[in-house]
Amino acid sequence: MPLQHRLVGPNFAVEITGVDIANLSEAEAARIHELWLAHRVAVVRDQNLKDDDLIAFTSRFGPLFIHVREQFLKRDRPEIMLISNIKEDGRNLGELGDGELEWHSDQAYAARPVHATLLYAVELPADGGATWFADTAGAYARLPEETKARIDGLRQNYSIEATVESQDIALNDHQRQAMPPVSHPLVRTHPDLRRKALFISPSHTTGIDGMEKSASDALLAELHDFATRPDFTYRHDWRPGDFVIFDNTSTMHRREAFPPDQRRLLKRTGFEFTEDRATPF
Repeated sequence: MPLQHRLVGPNFAVEITGVDIANLSEAEAARIHELWLAHRVAVVRDQNLKDDDLIAFTSRFGPLFIHVREQFLKRDRPEIMLISNIKEDGRNLGELGDGELEWHSDQAYAARPVHATLLYAVELPADGGATWFADTAGAYARLPEETKARIDGLRQNYSIEATVESQDIALNDHQRQAMPPVSHPLVRTHPDLRRKALFISPSHTTGIDGMEKSASDALLAELHDFATRPDFTYRHDWRPGDFVIFDNTSTMHRREAFPPDQRRLLKRTGFEFTEDRATPF
């Protein structure tokens, strides 16, 4: 069956069928990349991926992203981060904190936030654990013009400490030094598509630069509420073998809760912008 696709979200999020991620032709890989860029979230179900397959696919499109939280990286393949509530030998096998229940864009607190996140589902709870995606590019396009003018040029401050506080996970000195506080524009322009999007990440932010906290909180809440309306959101119900890639320049996401006694394991990779597009704002 040839590669086919269909929308699964409201004007964004696409499901792709007729492909085997572990055995892609160059034409198929290029088409997946094209569809993902256009639709922000791409879903491919029923995959059977080894670690090498996951890393090989990810590296097709940009430099591999290595997460600063090294305690949650796969010991033999640090390119892969484990997203899991499973404990092994008395330690958390992966990262899975309550902060994931809040809307966020991955590594918004980094000087160079990860461009794409890729998730591969290995083991899933029987109840809950779905992931919601919000189309912040589609939301920006439909903002009132007066709101666009009001937020033009504003910058938002981010800190990894805000994330840690919400998840009750300690940082070591290396991690703090590697991720000092940063600020990014509130409106982000995609370097390839020149498409504008809201760049908001509630679980990572410490507020809008130069704005009183009450005014900052009110504006960010207004934008958050607009961007997470039903006409900008897609809910993904995971199945084992699901492979999902999403664009952090143009989306937010959050996880639904699930019973803590049920196991969940996803493997995560990511890629960055290439050096010639190292400041994609």
